[in-house]
Amino acid sequence: MSRVSSVLTTLPLLALSACMVGPDYQKSSFDAPKTWVASDISSLAVDSKHAPEELSSWWKVFGDDVLCEVVRRAIENNFDLQTARSRIEQAAATLGMRKSGLWPTLDADASFREGASPLNASARQSYGWGATAGWEIDIFGGVRRGIEISEQDYRASLADAVATRVKITADVAQAYFTYRAYQAQLQITKENLQAQMKTYEITARRKANGLVSQLDVVQAAAEVSSTNAQLPKIEENKELALRALELLVGVRSGELSGLLSEDKPLPHLENFIPVGVPAQLVQRRPDIIAAEHRIHAAVAAIGEAEADFYPRFSITGTISYDTPKIGGIVSNPYGSWSVGPTATWNIFQAGKTVNNVKLQEAVLKEVKISWQLTVYTAIKEVEDALVSTVKERERIMLLNTLVSDNKKAYELSQTLYSAGEIEFLDLLVTQRQLLSSQQNQISSRMDFVNNVVSLYKALGGGWNGFSSDEKTNGQTTLLDDGEGVGEISDRG
Repeated sequence: MSRVSSVLTTLPLLALSACMVGPDYQKSSFDAPKTWVASDISSLAVDSKHAPEELSSWWKVFGDDVLCEVVRRAIENNFDLQTARSRIEQAAATLGMRKSGLWPTLDADASFREGASPLNASARQSYGWGATAGWEIDIFGGVRRGIEISEQDYRASLADAVATRVKITADVAQAYFTYRAYQAQLQITKENLQAQMKTYEITARRKANGLVSQLDVVQAAAEVSSTNAQLPKIEENKELALRALELLVGVRSGELSGLLSEDKPLPHLENFIPVGVPAQLVQRRPDIIAAEHRIHAAVAAIGEAEADFYPRFSITGTISYDTPKIGGIVSNPYGSWSVGPTATWNIFQAGKTVNNVKLQEAVLKEVKISWQLTVYTAIKEVEDALVSTVKERERIMLLNTLVSDNKKAYELSQTLYSAGEIEFLDLLVTQRQLLSSQQNQISSRMDFVNNVVSLYKALGGGWNGFSSDEKTNGQTTLLDDGEGVGEISDRG
């Protein structure tokens, strides 16, 4: 027993002091372009009167309470976000199962048997019970590498959930503003229609007085019909936009109709000026963080595969009793026990372990490439959104001037036409130009607002960010903002 006790004491101590085989993870590095701003991520200003908004709740910059409510509902009900939360739970459960490998196992069994032999026809009965315990001493770190993989998968699932949230909040805002744009187009088209109907009435009176020909009356009626024909299509697009928004929010069709029934203009953000790209983008974007955790998991998988080159050590013990009478099932004459260390070593597997290591090394190459692609994609998305925002802002300014000029031209044309100083065709041209410029103005404003949303999305807006926690060995920790995404922590 003294040797067994010595072994039982030595193996756990050896396991605790052993190093895990395989490469250790090193954080990926990225050199930010010199044009990027090495400052706080909140370097976005709407105008000089507004303080920079937190990226975690960027939708509040638009000052629209209805939008905030719609986003809140989407965070709570969106189907993709619910799926992401379920995947977090799956990853957490997998991590818990992996961690169980560090602890001993204990199995118990009981049996009852009845039988006879050819020489003895009388039936014989026997009762038995037993227990088996085992504990793998993780000397070379195969079990710990497996736990490391599952922990990084869990962290990646949290980052994926955050990335889903960033996307959903942006998609919801863009769908919301698209709906508002169709509302505005419908209103402007109806206002122009009313003005054209008045023009038709004026033309009809002038025809009755012999001041104009029947052609002017017909042209005025045709213009009314042309504008009127635009309404059904705009109404259709508005309803389709509402249905798309409701699907994103995760509510039944028609459930948002009451909330959005009151017309709201698109936000006026022409003074929005993006102040450069923050250098922390690579550290903030949840898709990049998720890709980094997958690199870590792939590195750990190499160590898990290399551990198969080495022997596995375990401590096992058994106890069993087998008796013809149940009352004597624990009597010493019918019992036996054993305890001691065991070792298993796969000496020959025809290259299976070698090729598994090569496989995991190839997987690591792939996830590193995926990380690099994710980073470059993030850079492109930010720069594209910046360019689109700046250029659409310039276009809005020009369209604002155009609409103002067209309004003046139309009002002047109405006065001159009523006085008989210009032909009806001149008035018709100004009517068409005004309606066209107003519709283009709404479309441009919608594009601009959606470009602003795309910029916030590209910057990883929509969550509270990250912190470095010494308890997690410097690993990136996703913080819970109380709206549907949990925190990365050490789970037991």
